[in-house]
Amino acid sequence: MRNPLVTALTVFMLIDALDWALGVLPVVRYALIHKDLPVTFGFRALSGPFEALGINGLVVAGVLFVAVSLLKLLAAYWTWRLRMDGPVLQLILLAISAIFWYGFALPFGPPIGLAQIVLMALSWKSLS
Repeated sequence: MRNPLVTALTVFMLIDALDWALGVLPVVRYALIHKDLPVTFGFRALSGPFEALGINGLVVAGVLFVAVSLLKLLAAYWTWRLRMDGPVLQLILLAISAIFWYGFALPFGPPIGLAQIVLMALSWKSLS
């Protein structure tokens, strides 16, 4: 029987992967077409320290962030299959994601990442 903590961890990993990948792609597309960042709810999307890279650098960073986020789907799949590779890969990807959370000034990244780390610690023994 699957540990409910592993299920919760997998769900958090999927939300983390899909939210960032699907949320950043339209912004990157907009920036590529319009050579500027879109304004959503009065805030410039993906604005932060990475703006110093210029719009082309920002687009490249956005595409890299989407790639890192999509790799989290593999980590979620491995975790669902109760493989230890999943949480290990996720920890690596969370560390890389932290650079993007800071660079794009994404306030929801750290709480979601912290929740995953706590769930990993609680469910570690359930994984092989």
